[in-house]
Amino acid sequence: MIGYTCKYTPVELLAALGGEPVLLEREAEDFTRAEALTHNHFCCHAKALLEQCLGQGIRELVLVNCCDSIRRCRDVLAGQMDFLFLMDLPRRDDSCARARLRAELDRLIAEYSAYRGTRFDPARFRAAVSPAPAVPSGPFLAVLGARAGSSLLEALRRVSPLPVADFTCGGNRSLPPPPEGDTDALLDWYAGALLGQIPCLRMEAVGRREELLDHPNLRGVVYHTVKFCDFYSFEYERLRKHSPLPILKVETDFTPQSSGQLSTRLEAFLEELDLRGAPAAPRRAGQYVAGIDSGSTTTNVVVLDLEGNLAASAIVRTGPRASQGAEKAFAALGGFRPEDMAAIVATGYGRGNIPFATGQVTEITCHARGAHRLYPQARSIVDIGGQDSKVICLDESGSVTGFVMNDKCAAGTGRFLELMARTLELELDEMARVGLQWEQELTISSMCTVFAESEVVSLIADNHSTADIVHGLNQSVAAKTAALAARAGAKAPYMMTGGVARNRGVVEALEARLGAPLWIASDPDLCGALGAALFALDSLSAPQA
Repeated sequence: MIGYTCKYTPVELLAALGGEPVLLEREAEDFTRAEALTHNHFCCHAKALLEQCLGQGIRELVLVNCCDSIRRCRDVLAGQMDFLFLMDLPRRDDSCARARLRAELDRLIAEYSAYRGTRFDPARFRAAVSPAPAVPSGPFLAVLGARAGSSLLEALRRVSPLPVADFTCGGNRSLPPPPEGDTDALLDWYAGALLGQIPCLRMEAVGRREELLDHPNLRGVVYHTVKFCDFYSFEYERLRKHSPLPILKVETDFTPQSSGQLSTRLEAFLEELDLRGAPAAPRRAGQYVAGIDSGSTTTNVVVLDLEGNLAASAIVRTGPRASQGAEKAFAALGGFRPEDMAAIVATGYGRGNIPFATGQVTEITCHARGAHRLYPQARSIVDIGGQDSKVICLDESGSVTGFVMNDKCAAGTGRFLELMARTLELELDEMARVGLQWEQELTISSMCTVFAESEVVSLIADNHSTADIVHGLNQSVAAKTAALAARAGAKAPYMMTGGVARNRGVVEALEARLGAPLWIASDPDLCGALGAALFALDSLSAPQA
């Protein structure tokens, strides 16, 4: 087996020399080996490549000099592989570039044939040239941007009702059928065919990348970027501003993603495209419907009668299991049981683990629905929950037009404030009150919860007042949330939901950064559950599958 990572790799040539090329696209569980040889802020895909090579016994590798990180991989792996080749890829597609690439192909043939003791076989070469991946004939979604790990592609294909095409730099490989002729002519053609593919962003003439978006059946784009790689972030910004297609950005660090958050992002994007929604509920007796928002910290339930009027609500701590949290929430309603409900829609991270729910919708869509019911003027929702922060943009009908969620980090969330309250030996409600009595501006600069806690400990040791420290924490949460709002393109009027909306210090700090007031309901925790209950009500009149 000989590994490769780039679509410009001459895999057909390797096959013609007796090799078995394999695309290396696996995520790494961790970067223990790679970071011992590189550094923390090294490209995450390159680190995953090192982990795969060093941890899985890959002894042959062909790399393309697409960036400094890949060149660094070659330096790290030198002396540890049986065969290691770095191909110099021209950045242009003209006669000079094709001649240069042809010389590189000759060099690879010479080195790999000497290593394997084989000769170039034109028949095997032609057999290895496979047709271009078929684009779905009907509506489809595409993954664009930087190469995506296998688990991300699998997750999207698992939840998407439409086919998913891989248009990333790892999957968008396409060569025409090879011509007849001698080996010399064949390799000349091959150099031109490799360079003639739709270019990656390393190449100069990137205008042809528009072809990836021109297909009439393309319904939406999941745009993937890799942490510590800037190439594709620039293209995403351009597409976000100018493309009419719905686009969801997903940045990964080439480790297995938090399944709950990744699933929420993908499913909410599909709901935004009207590809998923509340399914029709099985017909059953009941004069009420319910929505359950199963979060990491609290489980919230809202009960509506069949006219859509509020009948009951409850907020309880989730505890270790989502199903138990849902049972506790119903028990707290006082007289309403799951079996009394004509339909129950679950939302939140635990939505898939509520056994008595008749349907599920993501919290993105449910927050939008609940917000539009409570405050129809809202065009942006800021939701800071226990596990994540998100900003959701709405149109005048309350439909989601876009959203941004924090990465898999607790900074700026309710969990962050809980940990800081514990460090300060305060209860959360006491912390919210204390933060309003500040006198001196303090800056909590760390973007990481662990380091922020160290800063707080240092501030305590320097005898700063608790009120000033809490105010600094509130400002830190507001800064991170305002940055999310800017990324989402959020606009006033704003509404804030989630438990942190009860913290007046955070609210005031965020209002100052947004330059606009935040509308907050009397029970801001219940917005998602209300939206879920409204979807449950809708499901009663939906056509049966």
